[in-house]
Amino acid sequence: MAEEKKTKDLLTGSCETVQSLIDQNIPIDSVPLYTGLFNTRVCRPSFTYNHPPGTKNVRNGGAYIVFGQIPPGGLASGYGKSGIPAESIDLVVGRHSSANNGKGPSQGSFVDNNFGTDAARIYISRLTDIDQAFGLASDPIVKEGRGLIGRSGIGIKADGVRIIGREGVKITTGKMQGGIFGGQGEPNSLGGNISMIAPKIDLVAGNSYNNVQGVALGERTRDCLIALKENIDKIYSVISTITEVQDEFNLAIAKGVVGVPRLASIIAAGTIVKAKYAININQAQWQSRIGLTEWELLYLNPKFDSDGIVRYIVSPNVRTN
Repeated sequence: MAEEKKTKDLLTGSCETVQSLIDQNIPIDSVPLYTGLFNTRVCRPSFTYNHPPGTKNVRNGGAYIVFGQIPPGGLASGYGKSGIPAESIDLVVGRHSSANNGKGPSQGSFVDNNFGTDAARIYISRLTDIDQAFGLASDPIVKEGRGLIGRSGIGIKADGVRIIGREGVKITTGKMQGGIFGGQGEPNSLGGNISMIAPKIDLVAGNSYNNVQGVALGERTRDCLIALKENIDKIYSVISTITEVQDEFNLAIAKGVVGVPRLASIIAAGTIVKAKYAININQAQWQSRIGLTEWELLYLNPKFDSDGIVRYIVSPNVRTN
């Protein structure tokens, strides 16, 4: 009788593992709860999320949806600590999952938000310092490297993040087209003017701004290489002409040496060579120099434009390392 009672208790919500049931020779005729088998609940240490009083907390197992003034860390963090409206939605799974060498929160502990140890989250906030909240490196010459300050933000973090679009994925910055916003166009979340026409897109590997630079624009880089090849072809043409003219002069000297030296024929050949240098070589060489200078200005100078068209091959808006 005692064994039957124990079996019933285990099947309706204990923290025993299936292996421990088998080791105890307890008969199992259905899926035991809190073992995790077949997506039943997993038995875990009991701990308390220290959610702010002004929030609503919906929890199922280790998954949370929290609404309200949600700080990025403890209750004394974020804009809500000063009573500034900073409503947020925080979707979290695995609070403090990586703490204690991956064992998670200890039994009976109290935990705050921790964007470093929580397993995965989507954090949507009306007002936040999103880069600092997630510990992200930012451009050191902009706002002292603090990133976006005091704006609405969405942060997505997990061991792996994938964005899939069956018919495409687009990353766009800047104001929306259309809409009725007045002369300045769409404002930011605080009603302020968005001054940048094309806010930058930064693809930063390793969370470090060392060596972050603009990416090469494909078609401009192609045109740059084609133009470089054309200039190189002109240089090869000059070299080829020099070779031909020198061969003619060498032949005139050779003829004079084999027979009786004739100074007049050598002088005549030299005069012809000099004329060809002046007409065919020097002018072509000068044109090649001009072509290379123009090529450098067109494609390697960020401020130079030709006929109102900028051909600089480095993107000023998309950067990576």
